[in-house]
Amino acid sequence: MCGKLTGVESVRGCQVAKDGHLIAHTWTGTLIYVYLLDETVRVRNLKRILSEGTRVGVGSLFIVDAALVPSDGALTTPDEGLLALHALYLDKVYTYRQTTDGYAVGQVHFKPLGRGSEQEAWYGPDVEIKHLPSFRVWVKQPQSIRGDWLVANFGTEAFWKQPDYITGRNAFRKQTTRGHTQFYTWSNSSWADVPGEGFRTPVDRLPQSELDRAYELLGLVRGASDDEVKAAFRKLAREFHPDVSKLPKEEAEARFKRLYAAYRYIKTASGS
Repeated sequence: MCGKLTGVESVRGCQVAKDGHLIAHTWTGTLIYVYLLDETVRVRNLKRILSEGTRVGVGSLFIVDAALVPSDGALTTPDEGLLALHALYLDKVYTYRQTTDGYAVGQVHFKPLGRGSEQEAWYGPDVEIKHLPSFRVWVKQPQSIRGDWLVANFGTEAFWKQPDYITGRNAFRKQTTRGHTQFYTWSNSSWADVPGEGFRTPVDRLPQSELDRAYELLGLVRGASDDEVKAAFRKLAREFHPDVSKLPKEEAEARFKRLYAAYRYIKTASGS
């Protein structure tokens, strides 16, 4: 992830802290701490980090493991932690997932449905990391994260307000409620009808399940044989095991842990 951050024009350097979070040094002298959250978000911890960062002028950016976020189109009641992040980042949550060439950052908006606390997860296009602004945001709701905080984000637009995106979503909902599903995919400027291929979010790909992500993490596609899965895991394990990896120890440990978790998930899902 540091490699992607150093590609931002306003960032002059990035390093991995001892506890695993990333520190982005900007040309203006501002520090931005980037936290990759791989477990359930606890608001108490968020508030502690935000308080400490805001007090000393450090912007905080929290990015959640995509596996912890409801799938695209899911009707859900987001937990307190996700709602807190949603408020901090102007009605969206940033997510990350590992791919064969590093990390991809996504964005999710929770659309209120007007009935109780239930909301629909709307996935946007993957983020092209070109900007890393920091700013103060006043959060009124939820009450658990109320306050004036110094945060950072990727400067992305409110994709859920784009007319073409809304049109595609509404069309998808109408078709599914009639008992027949017609699917749509993102083209250069609008949602296009592609029968039989699935409701696709921007970047022309289907929303991934946890199993899809596990295969992708090992550099495979869903349906690979047991031998292919085993061979891919062994190859990557030799590269990222903390005892042999050239990466910083904390990063190597985190990547190896995710590789092993993906391998075990595939093995469990296949019953082998």
